[in-house]
Amino acid sequence: MKDWFVIVNPVAGSGRGARDWPQIKRLLEKHSIDFDYRITERKHHAVELTVAAVKAGCRKFICVGGDGTHNEIVNGVFIQQEVSTQDITIGVVAVGTGNDWAKSFSVPSDYTSCIKAISKGVTFVQDVGRVEYFEARVKQMRYFANAAGAGFDADVAHSTNKLKEDGRRGRMLYLISIIKTLMVFRSSVARVTIDEAEHSGEFFSITLGVGKYNGGGMMQMPNAVPNDGLFDVTLVHRVSRFNVIRNIFKLYNGKILEHSKIFGYTATRVKISSKPHFNLEVDGESLGTSPFVFTSIPSAVRVVVGADFSKSIAARMEIYG
Repeated sequence: MKDWFVIVNPVAGSGRGARDWPQIKRLLEKHSIDFDYRITERKHHAVELTVAAVKAGCRKFICVGGDGTHNEIVNGVFIQQEVSTQDITIGVVAVGTGNDWAKSFSVPSDYTSCIKAISKGVTFVQDVGRVEYFEARVKQMRYFANAAGAGFDADVAHSTNKLKEDGRRGRMLYLISIIKTLMVFRSSVARVTIDEAEHSGEFFSITLGVGKYNGGGMMQMPNAVPNDGLFDVTLVHRVSRFNVIRNIFKLYNGKILEHSKIFGYTATRVKISSKPHFNLEVDGESLGTSPFVFTSIPSAVRVVVGADFSKSIAARMEIYG
């Protein structure tokens, strides 16, 4: 095997993966990165490619895709049985719509700087989340590298994914989906167990983060530290549509926890049951329904990060302990 195995999602970013891959390939070659590559052909193909590559001896991957492709590679890393997940390194060249994992880890958005970061090999061992959920009454399990959401957050992700499938593109997709979902969404009565503490009531949205960004640049977990072994959990109690619209800027400026109906916690394990059922999204991918059990897996996988990331993590750990 070559040093790196590159997995390319041609439909990421509404086709940006296919359009930009020749340019990215040339940059990888220019920076003397030794690699093989495969282009995904269907949903979940990146999971299969990752498992097969690890079995063949590969230990370093580059994702050319969005958050969903990265999520599939991470799940492949956990499915494989050859080596510890900590022995795997993943780099990301972000070509998706939201690219929230890349934002959370300060990965440069321009291809040249991103590939320079991969060639320099600045890495970080991050936590990973695991969620148990239900799909057609059958219990399922999925890993996630950045964030997961239930309730309004999950319905926004579903709306956004539907717009992508219809050929829409651009950063405004998430904002459009927020407005569309807001017109029809209803809060659910839920019981949320955050480690040993129980919270009951009507909830609008519940988000858990390893990283701090989700939903195309929203900061719903502004204090998240991705190697502290903890989820940052943001509970949004029932709020009116007008209240959401009036405070929507707080989703993007890191001040969401200043809202009187929104509370932040940290936890290693979170359980959620609700009526009616909450929908679920992980790393922007729409999955099943509640009840959910979320578990934090500390120091799970090594990732390539941007040059400024270590400084920002050190500062946050000093501030938030």
